Amino acid sequence: MSEHYGNHPLASIAGVITLAAWSVYVLSAVLYYPEFPPSVLVTGGFGIAACLAVAFNFKHWRATVLLACALYLLLYVIRVYRMTTMTTDLSFVSALSSYYSISWQLAASMFQEKGLVGGLTHAFLEYVMPLLMVVLIAVTLVSRRRRPGVARAG
Repeated sequence: MSEHYGNHPLASIAGVITLAAWSVYVLSAVLYYPEFPPSVLVTGGFGIAACLAVAFNFKHWRATVLLACALYLLLYVIRVYRMTTMTTDLSFVSALSSYYSISWQLAASMFQEKGLVGGLTHAFLEYVMPLLMVVLIAVTLVSRRRRPGVARAG
């Protein structure tokens, strides 16, 4: 029984990070319910699929997690790129710097307007979640499924 549990995705770092990151993401989306962009429905749906794949030990859970993370990062990059190219008089690097400096101001306003939960939600969605997705991709790619026929050394 313990060998079977050891192969379960929840026994891996990638599985735990998947459940934690996507659960908080979906919860954050629910807190923003009427005001979130439609892309949140898509990424949240894929995140829920990744969580279900991990929880139910789907054979291709790693591929599901990688797909959800890649989709999230793609939509995040598109959103940031579109926001930075709205100002045509600035170079891309200047516009990107401006975007993130304004985002810090927005985070401060969220703390004032919606309190601690609103400010932390904005900070999580804007700064922590993209970083978690990069880490999750790396951890998922590094983790390998144990082969049943291969004996361990030692």
